[in-house]
Amino acid sequence: MKIIRFIIGIILIIFCANEVSSQELTQSIRGKVVDEDSQMPLFGANLMIAGTNPPVGASTNIHGEFGFGKLPVGRYNIIIQYIGYEAKTVNNVLLISGKEEVLFIELTESVVNLDEVVVTGKRNPTESINQLAVVSARSFTVEETRRFAGSMNDPARMASSFAGVAASPSGTNDIIIRGNSPRGMLWRLEGIEIPNPNHFAEEGGSGGGISIFNGTTIGNSDFFTGAFPAEYGNAYSGVFDIRLRNGNNQNREYSIQAGFLGTDCTLEGPFQKGKQSSYLLNYRYSTLAMFNALGINLVGDAVPEFQDLTFKVQVPTKKAGMFSLFGIGGISKVHEKDDSFRNDFKTDMATVGLNNTYFINKKTFIRSHIAYTGSKNNWIYKKPDESNYYNTQANEDFIYQTTKVSVNLNRKFNARNMLKAGVTYNYLRYDLFSEHYDEQLNKLITEIDQTGTTAMLQSYVNWKHRFNDKLTLVSGIHSMYFFLNNNYTIEPRLGLKWQFNPSQAINFGFGIHSKMESLSTYFVQQIQMDGLAFQPNRNLDFTKAQHYIVGYENMLSENLFLKVEIYCQYLFNVPVEDSDTSTFSVINYGHGYSDRKLVNTGTGRNIGMELTLEKHFAQNYFFLITISLFDSRYKAPNATVRNTRYNGNYILNVLGGKNFVLGNTRKRILGLSLRGSWAGGQRSTPIDITQSEMEGYTVRKEQDAFTEQWDDYLRIDFKISLTRNRKKATHTIELDIQNITNTLNIIGDYYDTDAGQIETFTQMGIVPVFNYRVEF
Repeated sequence: MKIIRFIIGIILIIFCANEVSSQELTQSIRGKVVDEDSQMPLFGANLMIAGTNPPVGASTNIHGEFGFGKLPVGRYNIIIQYIGYEAKTVNNVLLISGKEEVLFIELTESVVNLDEVVVTGKRNPTESINQLAVVSARSFTVEETRRFAGSMNDPARMASSFAGVAASPSGTNDIIIRGNSPRGMLWRLEGIEIPNPNHFAEEGGSGGGISIFNGTTIGNSDFFTGAFPAEYGNAYSGVFDIRLRNGNNQNREYSIQAGFLGTDCTLEGPFQKGKQSSYLLNYRYSTLAMFNALGINLVGDAVPEFQDLTFKVQVPTKKAGMFSLFGIGGISKVHEKDDSFRNDFKTDMATVGLNNTYFINKKTFIRSHIAYTGSKNNWIYKKPDESNYYNTQANEDFIYQTTKVSVNLNRKFNARNMLKAGVTYNYLRYDLFSEHYDEQLNKLITEIDQTGTTAMLQSYVNWKHRFNDKLTLVSGIHSMYFFLNNNYTIEPRLGLKWQFNPSQAINFGFGIHSKMESLSTYFVQQIQMDGLAFQPNRNLDFTKAQHYIVGYENMLSENLFLKVEIYCQYLFNVPVEDSDTSTFSVINYGHGYSDRKLVNTGTGRNIGMELTLEKHFAQNYFFLITISLFDSRYKAPNATVRNTRYNGNYILNVLGGKNFVLGNTRKRILGLSLRGSWAGGQRSTPIDITQSEMEGYTVRKEQDAFTEQWDDYLRIDFKISLTRNRKKATHTIELDIQNITNTLNIIGDYYDTDAGQIETFTQMGIVPVFNYRVEF
């Protein structure tokens, strides 16, 4: 505590000390303007900073580049106009003294009048970056991951404030969308599918304890909750499409960040002054592990250790196009032990890719990818016997390696029509082993022991047609072929947007979406009567879902946005146990695999309505209110319609914040943010007390699956930050207090044979997350 108080004291001195100089602090805004569909630079576009007197403007050069030069630190709205294109406003560009602001702006060609500037109505600043998405899509920025209370600079935790998304009561960052299992999620990075990008990620899951993504490296990205465009496959609930930002290609910049979770450093800049190539590099190491190495134990014996690395290198060439080398990786481990057990859990994840964007002409370009992804998950759990010898109860070791090659063609025919198509080949290598102690047989049973290779082929085509400036149609087809068992799927997608007046629009979306199970599920083995092992699930088909969505959007004012969506999802081909009396369905699994014999005869249904009222950051404050009402059901072979595990029925999120500019020089900014979440509890299967007492371990009444419900989920997070701009450096100190009311929401239960009663697990109580960052 003395060390912590000393560090805080030094930081407070930095923030509270008076400036030696009264000189006004300035920084630069620059960037590039391109055509949204063709990605070609736009020469001669005019940019103006709103509200300046005298007016401050700039125009793009032959490469589409612009620069405003030195501006006082603060927030700016930038208006962009170009002949024959719809005008656009980039709101709330935050300019700090320690970092240059570099923007990448895409303009939409007008279909109405190509001879004059067309000024359109109000536009939602959080509209999807992907122009082929017309429903259930939202873009987000790195600033939002920092600004939202409870987000901890994590895009997954930030998304739990969006409509239709429920936070995991366990405290992990699993994303539960519209009553679906978090397993239905897809993570993408720079256009390719990647393994679960979280530390302490469990087999088959999509979330974890801490995101490997670092907020300092993420660029503007997209989040989808249904009926996503045809370029996205192998997902039936949602998509996180993450983009890394480019490093500064003119000036070298640095940032150092230290906090409760991790300490990291970011470096970026040009390889050579005057050239366009750039690099971006971030490395982070667990702060708790560093304290533990110094003999300071803040969290007990189970110290989570992790480290991660993110990088991106951009190299333009004159004839071969733009090359981008990127990567992300993380390793993590935790060791727990006491007199009753020993638990070792380790996870590794890595992705390295090379992209090339080659322009055939002004309207056509090809984007190619080659990448390697890998993940490793190892878990060993032991319990002592009467002689205090620790016997293995579980041993899992899953290794996945994938080589990916993809080619994507983007062709803009004219202002009305655009075609996008691509094909991806994934070559999969796996080495899987799992054994668990069987209480009835009183021995370890090998459930998976498989090494080999297989492949997945995906392809898609998307066509966007703008009938006029009000009506846009997006159609497409996605297909997948799984070489392991020769199963395939063809999935039509359709989106329609009618902008019937400048501020209001009606949207419609339809799509069939599919996802393969984790490979461990296909390779589960069972022992036949003759003693030979066989794999009952090797021929499992894809889980599939039909999405139907109708939405209404209204820009009530320049910064106030209202959105309502009604949806219906019909899930089919869901793997369920091959038994007429079973209630088991993988639709209720959040991670892991099942050792049961499965068949694709299960179904499910999710219906709901979502409302979003969002005040975008302006006048130094913002708020976001989302209401989700839904019903999530499933049917297993016994033909009874049941609640799914995730059928909480309702979610209310209220998020807001305000910045206070301290002093007349705008050098200090105090930020406050508060988030409250109220959601219906998850469903559970009741425990059979009599049977549990007889067997000596927890036995549940499967015939009554998910008939019980945990108490409502309640949580309030609070964040306070102070930013201090100094000459050539910006300092920020943050305190993000998770679960400020110390509410202990139930996350599970079990039968305690020693106590002879049912006990419950609860989430962590209040957790203060401290963070200090300097950018220079």
